[in-house]
Amino acid sequence: MMDALTRVPLSQRAAQSLLDEIANGTWDVGDQLPGEMALASELGVGRSTIREAIRQLVARRVLVTRQGVGVFVAAVDAVDEWNRLAELAAITDVVQVRVAIESRAAALAAGHRDSTDVAAITRALEERNAHTDASPADLAVRDIVFHRTVVAAAHNPLLLALFDTIRPRLVDEMSRLLELLPVADHDAGDHAAVVDAVLAGDAELAESLTRTNLLGIATALGALS
Repeated sequence: MMDALTRVPLSQRAAQSLLDEIANGTWDVGDQLPGEMALASELGVGRSTIREAIRQLVARRVLVTRQGVGVFVAAVDAVDEWNRLAELAAITDVVQVRVAIESRAAALAAGHRDSTDVAAITRALEERNAHTDASPADLAVRDIVFHRTVVAAAHNPLLLALFDTIRPRLVDEMSRLLELLPVADHDAGDHAAVVDAVLAGDAELAESLTRTNLLGIATALGALS
């Protein structure tokens, strides 16, 4: 079906080969791609090359990853480079705003949370973590609900109002982000660490962890461009 690839850059050539196969009808929209090992064997490349090729096509909205399930064809035509970069820039802008709002909110929450806040934060985190295999749109809603409980625990009405003003945009961009970047293995631990810092009243740690987590997302997005 596909010729073995022998020249660099391997990941780009692998991505193009997969794209050609999709365009030729080997896989239709909605079909699941073979596993990494099968694709790597067929193309004559390593699994890391296949992962990079898939990441490139996810960024171009041809493929979509479903956590714990596999990789599926989302479209036949790739998003052109200009639109892809514009989309990545829009998501990055939102992440930067989240850094400004949520890192400070986490610090304030560590000093002002009450028993009601603790219950809400804990419940929202459990709900979020129970749905990491959900669709990007569903997980995005639950993720932002969780982060809102932390902002609410800061007990700063203006900060919460600001968060709520941009909340629809946060959900939209988070959904798109989850389409581009599958949930990392350390994701649940990262969120739990922030909650632990807030509940322990460690404002400095809560702020630092929140900032680090969000900047990590920005870094991953930068790698896609």
